[in-house]
Amino acid sequence: ALKPRPRRGRRERAMLGPRLGLLAAEETAAGASAEERQNPKENASCITSCWNSRDAQRSSDKRQMQVHSMREQERKLLPEKLDEQVSQDMLEGAKRHGLTAAQYNARVAGGTIISNLMNKHSGQFPLRASVYDACIVMPQIARSNGWPRSFTILAVTSFVFLFLNFFLQLFILYMIHQEEFVLDRFAGQMYLCDFGASVAACPEGPNCIGPGGTNYADAGRMYSFTDWANRRFLRDALAELFPHLADEVRNAVDPGEYGVENHGCRLVCVFIFMISVMSDLHDTAGMLSVIYHLPSAPGIWLEYDVPKWSDRKTVKEMLGCSELDFVKFKLDGMPLTWKIVSLVLVIIPKFYIWGITAKSGVCFLMETAGIENVIVNVTALTFVLNLDEMIFSMFGHKVVQHIMAKIQPIVLESGPEDQTTEEAYSRVEADRNNKKGNWVLFPFRLLFSCVWTVIFVCAYYHLHCQTSDRGGYVSVDMHLPATPIFPVMTFLLPWMVQEEQEEAYWTFKQAG
Repeated sequence: ALKPRPRRGRRERAMLGPRLGLLAAEETAAGASAEERQNPKENASCITSCWNSRDAQRSSDKRQMQVHSMREQERKLLPEKLDEQVSQDMLEGAKRHGLTAAQYNARVAGGTIISNLMNKHSGQFPLRASVYDACIVMPQIARSNGWPRSFTILAVTSFVFLFLNFFLQLFILYMIHQEEFVLDRFAGQMYLCDFGASVAACPEGPNCIGPGGTNYADAGRMYSFTDWANRRFLRDALAELFPHLADEVRNAVDPGEYGVENHGCRLVCVFIFMISVMSDLHDTAGMLSVIYHLPSAPGIWLEYDVPKWSDRKTVKEMLGCSELDFVKFKLDGMPLTWKIVSLVLVIIPKFYIWGITAKSGVCFLMETAGIENVIVNVTALTFVLNLDEMIFSMFGHKVVQHIMAKIQPIVLESGPEDQTTEEAYSRVEADRNNKKGNWVLFPFRLLFSCVWTVIFVCAYYHLHCQTSDRGGYVSVDMHLPATPIFPVMTFLLPWMVQEEQEEAYWTFKQAG
């Protein structure tokens, strides 16, 4: 049975190439035709030249093998020497401080983390793989290359994807406004506020009157708005069909009340949504910090960097890298004009969309009564904020994706990379004796998430709810909109008020 020939590695194929060439030359010399053998002089000179080239190639191949063997031996011996030196330093340091080698090693590791990782992350501003960040990077890559046609087209395409993202995000948010402030009102819906939030304390507790004007009594009389509206429609339809039995129908048919199933679950989902919103806000603030800290002068954002310790071919063989690995992308100086363009076209619109998304999302979740629905809606709303990354991953060119994946972040603060083991140990000991603490480790994002959650929830109650005499918050008087379409300018400019009809179709006092 024939066995497949094993596949050889790159280095082994490189070393076998010249040998295969010699074998081919020997076969050519051995397979000379009979006519050539009849010319002994020419044949002797050909054989002599073939053997000379074979000997020269063999000597060259031998030298290459010796050089390769010496490099491999150096690579093996260097880590051993370094390990011996580090181990000796560890033993001396442990003996000096009266610790075991493992304890001293652990404290050196902790000091290295404190000196490098914590400080470096406090001043590091990376860029993400999104259409926003691509619109900042790609024009500078094209400018650094003198605006070649390919990079210029990629830069223009990045802005096309940016505007597409603006349109899709704003369109989705506009449809949410159309549903909440137009269609729901024509369906007769009022704001949910705290209807049903205190149903466990009913019928004697506060805030036990629903939008229909009756007492909740217990959770069995509470429904979603769709079910409650259908039950009210059935009751009113029967009363209209049988007017002589209208009073009996109203007493016999109980439509129940409309209210929130779990007020705590609704607030928790709002907080989860705010966490995802704060993550996007943090990324936007990072983009603003990058533009602020970059020098306002034309810089070079990419370079071709080959290690100086050997030639390019040897580096490729030893490190197993390719030509693309020698191309380095970095954040460098940006002209003031491009800073203004990035600020106006990228960062300010991103902040604007963040504000609309946060406000609309909180209102949408606060208006969701069911437990399952509010959990599903909080996961669906995060899709709006992730739309820019989806567009970039689906439509972005592989060149742009490679650049955004390889570009180096800007680091304002970095710890000492070449500190000794004793310096690392001293750093962790100083941190142990520090009684003030490190403010860098304080969870500011959690604090900001809580603060913004309180702000947007309070804004919802301030705009759409009012206090009741029986306790709690109930909906304000509801008016039909003047037009069946939500005004675009009211959506884009939050300080503009939607026009409404004068007569209210629902009030809390007139309910029931």
